Amino acid sequence: MTDRFSVQSSPQSSEKRQVIDDEQLKRMMKANEPSFMEKYGSCIVTLVLIAICVVVYVIEVLRSDFSTSISTMVLFDMGALYAPAIVSPLDWYRFVAPMFLHVDFMHLLFNMGALYSCGVLLERMLGRWNYLLLYFIAGITGNALCYMVDMMTGSYYVSAGASTSIFGLFVAAALLGILSKRNRAFFMQYSKGMLSIIAINIVYTFLMPSISISGHLGGALGGLIAMFMIPSKNLRVPLPVRVVISVVWLLAIAHVLASSIGAAFISLF
Repeated sequence: MTDRFSVQSSPQSSEKRQVIDDEQLKRMMKANEPSFMEKYGSCIVTLVLIAICVVVYVIEVLRSDFSTSISTMVLFDMGALYAPAIVSPLDWYRFVAPMFLHVDFMHLLFNMGALYSCGVLLERMLGRWNYLLLYFIAGITGNALCYMVDMMTGSYYVSAGASTSIFGLFVAAALLGILSKRNRAFFMQYSKGMLSIIAINIVYTFLMPSISISGHLGGALGGLIAMFMIPSKNLRVPLPVRVVISVVWLLAIAHVLASSIGAAFISLF
């Protein structure tokens, strides 16, 4: 009797218990759902860099009368690298601003795809601040070399694009994959797609006449230098070596900056 009575519960009470169970399940799922930072915290810098480039490109389009092919004048006004325009310390921002400017939608799309595929891996391996430092060192080095080549050859072009930094990321990723036994398995998980993107970028660099080869090579060199400058558990470099390389890089960049002022001074006579 007792057993039969306990089984024969009313449909209403059974339905009520089921509703409560569903609500509890939803609360449990919501509680266990990872937050934004838990999902994307390991690549937040990469996402922010991409967001900045996209926002800047939207501004470029608006200033180009809604054309997706950005005019040279708009690029120049927004800080693209143009060697003769760097005549004082107030113009040194042109060594940084080009990393966030793009000439058309495909240029932006291609670079952001490369940045995401390579940046997510490197940000996880290096940490966000080391990764950000790598990005800027590579970009500044690429733009500095592009400036020096333009000044030496007398061929002046308006240059823009995140590819100076991205080529530095390519070199850094390759270096970690080759030298870091600790993360080799992790690197290999991402290597196939990333290596394809690297190969396409290299071919694209040397086949397209409008591409700044000096900027890309300078960015690659900057990426190599940065990996021996920044502290990393993935690539152990003695502190004295890091200090020497950092000082040499700073002196080289200082020389470029001083040259820009000197060139402007000489041109007055």
